[in-house]
Amino acid sequence: MNFNDLKNNALTKNQMRAIKGGGLNGNGTCGAISPTGTRICNVSKSTALAAFAGGGNGARWCCDSCGSTKYCG
Repeated sequence: MNFNDLKNNALTKNQMRAIKGGGLNGNGTCGAISPTGTRICNVSKSTALAAFAGGGNGARWCCDSCGSTKYCG
């Protein structure tokens, strides 16, 4: 079984969205640390990218690798 099999046969659209970091109702699988050091986790990809705000000063964001980060791990 490969990823497409899961996508097409086993997971609902909402489950796939959660895996890919889309989130539902503001919740998701992504995280970020802002240029000012504010940490957020379990948010949608768009929310994480907005907090990242172009980087600098140690800013980071993650989706697939959040479990291994110091800020969301």
